[in-house]
Amino acid sequence: MNDIKIGVAIPAFNEGTTIGSVALESKKHATRVLVVDDGSTDSTAEISSLADVEIIKHPKNLGKGVSLKTAFKWAIKNKLDILVTLDGDGQHNPNEIPTLIKPIVIGNADAVNGSRFMEIDNHAPGYRKLGQNLLTTATNIGSRSNTSDSQNGFRAFSKKTFDSFRFKTSGMGIESEMLIDLAKKGFTIVEIPISCKYNVNMPSKKNPISHGISVLLTIVKFVGADRPLTFFGIPGLIALITGVYFGINVVNIFYATSEIALGTALIMLLLIISGIFAIFAGLILYVISSTIKSLSG
Repeated sequence: MNDIKIGVAIPAFNEGTTIGSVALESKKHATRVLVVDDGSTDSTAEISSLADVEIIKHPKNLGKGVSLKTAFKWAIKNKLDILVTLDGDGQHNPNEIPTLIKPIVIGNADAVNGSRFMEIDNHAPGYRKLGQNLLTTATNIGSRSNTSDSQNGFRAFSKKTFDSFRFKTSGMGIESEMLIDLAKKGFTIVEIPISCKYNVNMPSKKNPISHGISVLLTIVKFVGADRPLTFFGIPGLIALITGVYFGINVVNIFYATSEIALGTALIMLLLIISGIFAIFAGLILYVISSTIKSLSG
């Protein structure tokens, strides 16, 4: 692999306590290492400089999506063959980089997604596993893929994928967006198991509930725009049919008792109205999307 130019990009925001060791370990497995300091107010930049790696510093905190966009521009500019991304908080093990990039090196993958939930028990907190499973399911629906860990930041990309990302999302939803983009372009994504350290003594920088909702809304936005009939129409039809079923029950109860089952009737109305709304939303978005594609094509 000596003739393969491997870059490692580490998005970092206030990671002064861990960035040094992450950068130094990454240097063992890369041609070039970049720390994207996303407007840190601590010693992230200074410690990265001591580790003798390249640094691009954003003037303020712009979000992980912007940091990854900066990293891919750097990879293209420096004509790298493979770009590895990993977090700067010490959760990922840089010594797993050779294993991560191997599917690309041998030609079996265009991109590799590290998974915390394959084979290795990382002892993730229960609430994390629940939230990750929900977001991964939503991402798989959006990308028509079958990944087991859509929110992991430890990934490898071949140079043919470098200009394939939209980077519409500035925040943490970028992980799902990138998987959707890769799948949409028809790239081969391979998953391999990775380890992950969870430091229970270190407070999380993001609220898990708001983070999850933000990512979920990002997925809805992209899937709704790409396949509105599937995303809105099918759930709408299911809601409509279910509402009709409840309506039949309301009628049967009325004929049997001469009373209206108010609770069931309200559920019926909610399902029917929601279903009709979703179906029409899907149809309208489909027409708009088709018109835009025909004009741009």
